[in-house]
Amino acid sequence: MKMEKRNKKPFKHCPRCDKKMLITATKCDECGLIFSRLDYATNKAAKDKLKKGDRDYILLVSTLPKDVSYLKLLLYTLFLGLVGGHYYYVGKYVKGVLMTLIFVYAIFCVIFNSYLVDYMSLLYIPMGVGVLSWIVSCVFVLSKRFKVPVSIEMTETGGFKV
Repeated sequence: MKMEKRNKKPFKHCPRCDKKMLITATKCDECGLIFSRLDYATNKAAKDKLKKGDRDYILLVSTLPKDVSYLKLLLYTLFLGLVGGHYYYVGKYVKGVLMTLIFVYAIFCVIFNSYLVDYMSLLYIPMGVGVLSWIVSCVFVLSKRFKVPVSIEMTETGGFKV
């Protein structure tokens, strides 16, 4: 007896409100995001807004925009991930600074290893958090689920920059 496979309809999630909907949907029913506008979204515009402290209209998407190279992101994650290089590349500056501080702290712990082991071994916890964060980032980049901030560049007349 053959078991019939159920036709599972493919679903996607809205990057703004995370509502689950059919893959054929052109607009989110919950927040009103029009998915075709994401074609105009760039990481460069999101970086510019983040540098100015403006977090309005910035979305985190796992599909890489045109101005972010998957190969560069992968290489930055593998070789500069412990320092936070991949976070700086995509514009997640706060996480990049935290990873850099953890790396500097790890260097400090290696230099003064004998003194720290005698007194407080709990001081090694931030290094474990940094390494775990790097491993998780590697897995997310390899599985193409790493979230990249994007925003739409607007012209002064209110249209999209192409």
